[in-house]
Order: sequence, then C-alpha cells, then structure tokens
Amino acid sequence: MIPSSKSKPIIIWGIHPVREFLKRYSSDCQEIFIHPSFGKKKAQAALLRMAEQRAVVVTRTEHIESKGVPAGIVHQGIAALVRPVWSIDFLSLPMYWKNKNPLVVLCDQVTDPQNVGSIIRSAVAMGAQAVLLPGHRTGRITGAVAKSSSGALFHIKICQVGNLVTAMRQLKELGLWIAGLSPDGEQKLWDSNLDSPLALVVGAEGTGLHRLVKKTCDFLISIPHFGPVASMNVASAASIALYEVARQRNLIV
Repeated sequence: MIPSSKSKPIIIWGIHPVREFLKRYSSDCQEIFIHPSFGKKKAQAALLRMAEQRAVVVTRTEHIESKGVPAGIVHQGIAALVRPVWSIDFLSLPMYWKNKNPLVVLCDQVTDPQNVGSIIRSAVAMGAQAVLLPGHRTGRITGAVAKSSSGALFHIKICQVGNLVTAMRQLKELGLWIAGLSPDGEQKLWDSNLDSPLALVVGAEGTGLHRLVKKTCDFLISIPHFGPVASMNVASAASIALYEVARQRNLIV
C-alpha cells in the first residue's frame, strides 16, 4: 500500500464526507476548517464532538475557500485537510479481496467527478473492494469526488494505474474475468454469469469504452432499454450492473 503519511494531502468538504473520514481515519485528518457559525445545528455539533474526541485540530475561519475549497462550491460550512488513505498500489489489490469473491470496477475515460463519485458510491454499496482509475483520460480523486460519493470514497480502495489495458491483463492473471459494459454487448446483463471473480469496466457516455479496452475484455454485457431513451448516464449504468452482480452473489435478497 502507498503509505498515507507520504501522500500529498487533499481538501475535502461537506458534512457527510468529513464525518465519514473521521469515523475511519481520524489520525489521517490533519485539520478541520469550519465557518464561525458552524456547530449550531444538531448534526454539526455532533461532528465537532467527534473531532474533539479524536483530538483533531479544528480551526474557525470566515474564508474556507482560502483553504483550498473551490469557489462557489456548497461546502456546508466545513472542510478538512486529509491524507489520501484510500490510495493503494496495484500489487496490494489481492489483500483487499482476501477470503472474498473479488469485485473491482475499472473506469475508462470517465472524467466528470460527479460520475466518478457516484460510481464509487455504488461500488461500495454493492460490495466491490476497489475502483481502478487510469492516470490518463479519467478524473482524479478530488474533494469533488469525495463529496459526490457522500463519503463512500473512504470505505473502498482506489488504485490509479498507468495503463488500463495492462491492468486488465494483470487482473486476468490474478484470476478475474473482465466484463465490459457496452451498448453493443453481445450478452444481456441478466443473462451473464457475474458470480465469478470479476472486474467490471465502465466507459463514459458518448465515447464509451476505448477500442483496445473493449478488445481486452473477456466479454461485453449490455443493459436492455425499454423506453425511448437509447442510453443512460455512466454512473446510472454502473449502478444497475453492480446491483445485478450483487443479486447474483446473493448479497441482496
């Protein structure tokens, strides 16, 4: 694993992300910044008590944006400087599915932080152990991703790889099947066997999966549509596919 103490800290914001980070990794929270009026509401006061119990430094400031929060962002009066403890090295992936049926999600050309965050949230909810992001043509993990995941980011591991195709081939060597989610997939989602060690690859709407990524998949699966809309948001499609994986694995009854 990449040592969290050697990773460059990032700023996160919003009540849910900060609270979820404190629950799991309070020792990796360097400082919390709050608006002077923060703490009057019940949920806010509870969060501040949690920070106090975990001996995290809390600083009141009129200008949270000056701490690295993008201007115009709805930060709910709170932000935190944290170490990216969710980041892991590719070689350490297997330890996170030890004694489990492996399930990882790979994002190809998904650049919108809202989509990346939503995919992470669904991956956590449906039992995945990790999300893989290539360093090129895919969104980085930022405070916006943490916010859109509602803090789910801190309950899964993120692995950023240099080349997605290379990572897919290495996952095959580790015993995983590679399923690509594509509108032209030859198998319908519910007709596919998803109860094996699996890597699910999702691509951005419009461009979809890159040609070589698609070629490297073991099989392609599609989500049938029954209405007038021919396609859906990548995060929505990923959520549906992950639900089917979980259903087949009897995580959901």
